[in-house]
Amino acid sequence: MFEKILLLISGSEESKNASEFAVRLAQIHNSQIIAVSVVDTSVVRQIARTSGKSPGEVEMEIEENGWHHLYYADEIAKDNKVKIVVLLEHGLPQDKILSKAREYNVDLIILGQSNKRGTYGIYQDRFLQYILEQALCPVLIIK
Repeated sequence: MFEKILLLISGSEESKNASEFAVRLAQIHNSQIIAVSVVDTSVVRQIARTSGKSPGEVEMEIEENGWHHLYYADEIAKDNKVKIVVLLEHGLPQDKILSKAREYNVDLIILGQSNKRGTYGIYQDRFLQYILEQALCPVLIIK
């Protein structure tokens, strides 16, 4: 039913839960996971402005964090004999998720959702709504 599953890796606890769920689902359906972490270029600029770090330094830190979480998904997938591709992308997460979903012709997108409120919660709600509206395949949100 699900030959290819796109999994967004964000580094949150919910993303970790989504990774574990995606691996279990992929085992059942003999699916391949395409795990994607996105370095949000707009966030890099914001953090650089407020932290006193250069955009290059901020970008490198976010990339390292992304690879760390991608390797976690890769490890649990391989431990469970699930095929996985890991990708680190740069740009706007919603655009990258949708373009990779089309590029890989995925059958399902899995996202983790945080219960955080405030500015982050509003941003995440808009992000999820955009993905739900624009995706050409089912979207599963894991809490």
